Amino acid sequence: MITVNELLTRAKHEIESGETSMRAAAEDIAAAQAQGARQRQIAEAVGKSAAWVNQLLKWRASGYQGETAFGPESKARRQRAQRVQSAEHKKPATTSEQAQAAAARARAETAKAEAAKAKAEAQKAKANAAKAKAEARAAGEKTKARADSFFRAAFGGKQKKTIHSGPRDLLVKALGMLGSDQVGERASAAIVVEKQRSRLGMTWDELIISADEAEMRAA
Repeated sequence: MITVNELLTRAKHEIESGETSMRAAAEDIAAAQAQGARQRQIAEAVGKSAAWVNQLLKWRASGYQGETAFGPESKARRQRAQRVQSAEHKKPATTSEQAQAAAARARAETAKAEAAKAKAEAQKAKANAAKAKAEARAAGEKTKARADSFFRAAFGGKQKKTIHSGPRDLLVKALGMLGSDQVGERASAAIVVEKQRSRLGMTWDELIISADEAEMRAA
């Protein structure tokens, strides 16, 4: 024999299944009532009011007259409720969800703008560095041009040549030998000096600088 609890559990599932299972629910509720279940107990078990259960039992007692236990008006109310629930499911996102989505979009736009700004700043810094390099190169060339102009003005337009340390040391040594007591050494030294001058491609005027120029170079 099916117990009251089993009958009411089954009735609850039948009620939740919809209009097509209402008669089966009414039969199970009536069977539970026959075993001593009270309407309040039945109502709590199936999740309905006592008045609802009473109406369902009256519908059973009438031989299930009418389309439903609660008449056309009740059916219309349920249909309206179902339409409202369906419409609620189709509603757009809540205000909170919309606000969160808008905030996320705003953060994305801000990040994009900051990235673009950083890129622009990097390009600007690169351009400034290139400009500074070009200015430094131009300043160096300008300084060199001024020095060349100074030497040309100071020394008859001729740019002074430089002598590397090796040839210079040999030339100085040979010049020192010009004061030797030996005629042969003096002659050899004179030949070496002249050969070095010729190899350097310089005149004696270029090799021998004035005292003023020596002071200026030392300064």
